Amino acid sequence: MSAPDPGPKPRRDPLVFLHVGDLHLQEAAAQNARDLNAILDQVATIAPQDLFDFVYLPGDLAENGYASEYRILREALDRHPDLPVRLIPGDHDRQHGQMGDFHAFAASLGGRLPEPIIWELEQPPSGCPETWPLLKIPHYCASADIQGVRCLFVDMVSPGFGRKGIGLDFRLGGPQTQWLNAQLADAAKEKIPCAVFMHAYPDDLREPDDRLDIGGLFWAYRVRLVEMGHTHYNELAPDGRTLYAAARSVGQNEDGSVGYAVAAIDGPVTSWRFRALDRTAPFVLITSPADRRVATLPTTPESSGMVLDAEGRITVRAVVLSDAPPRYVHCRVDTGPWIRMHRAEGARCYEAALPWDGGGRSIQVEAVHACWPGHGPDYVDTDVIEPVVAASDSAAAPPMPEKPGSDAGRIQSWVRKGVRGDQLGPNRYGRKW
Repeated sequence: MSAPDPGPKPRRDPLVFLHVGDLHLQEAAAQNARDLNAILDQVATIAPQDLFDFVYLPGDLAENGYASEYRILREALDRHPDLPVRLIPGDHDRQHGQMGDFHAFAASLGGRLPEPIIWELEQPPSGCPETWPLLKIPHYCASADIQGVRCLFVDMVSPGFGRKGIGLDFRLGGPQTQWLNAQLADAAKEKIPCAVFMHAYPDDLREPDDRLDIGGLFWAYRVRLVEMGHTHYNELAPDGRTLYAAARSVGQNEDGSVGYAVAAIDGPVTSWRFRALDRTAPFVLITSPADRRVATLPTTPESSGMVLDAEGRITVRAVVLSDAPPRYVHCRVDTGPWIRMHRAEGARCYEAALPWDGGGRSIQVEAVHACWPGHGPDYVDTDVIEPVVAASDSAAAPPMPEKPGSDAGRIQSWVRKGVRGDQLGPNRYGRKW
């Protein structure tokens, strides 16, 4: 006698993280320091706190890499001792060619930050290569499997020689490149999806060969998400396999309201949306299905989260961040009837089975706070996606981009996600920060 069918296995919670953009801290009384504290205070109100995995700081924590600047960040983090944090250095963290104060700051975080990996590199690049000394350089790279996703934190600043007056010098160095390759190869063997966290695009690496090597590495191993700072703008650049995403700077902001990005990897689907600090709770991020603009190619019902159940319904999932449980959460296709969504005890996502006839142009999820008076934009939030309505004509893999690891596929404007499309940018065409 065969065992009874236990039914479908419950889906794993998605990886969810909050990305607070480049801080460029200088003075404790400055606006960016106040904004940092306001962001962390808001994050601390999210209930329950286990709706997200960590807060990510992508480098350029301090404007000049001074101890007094890191003290501002340390004091802000000390006010939230239970907040999980991951951080890496940016070019401003070695603004004057040294990182001693960054090292001291990182060490002061103790168990909140993994120990750096020490590798020997030739330093500095002067005179004949035969005379370059080997020095032990701390690399702030780390690997952690979180919610079934391998999160790789990559340091492209410590191995370089950049400083003010000379310019940027983003590098990985030989040992870290080999480490990264091994991590990606192991994850591929184990069928573990990967997300990479680094300060800038691979295309910003100093050596042209390194740009192609790292961009090609991410392409070959199908890295799902590369989350970055440096651009100072909300930016999404999908290439068919990898979503390259950058978040608005807190300290040098020309891009609108300050806030933080919320990103998720939910099974085969990657999603991203910016949360402005001046908006009331709740905040909604649809984690599945995929939006057609960032869906992995080739698109299939499985890869885009559009698999139908026996009753012709798709599963819609969303994370709702709020200071209190929402009054209700519901979803719909286009302007059709709303379907109530529910969150199982201990689960991260609200979920519903939504009837799907293949002809819809949008899927919406709306969450309503208990304080909503029944009118107006406050205390209600909606995320909207355009689902994949047709599978790819071919099952063949898409061709590699001409410039892998670059912003060549940048989405020009996606206001619903926080991408305004008017980028001037300190690292593109904007102010001389």
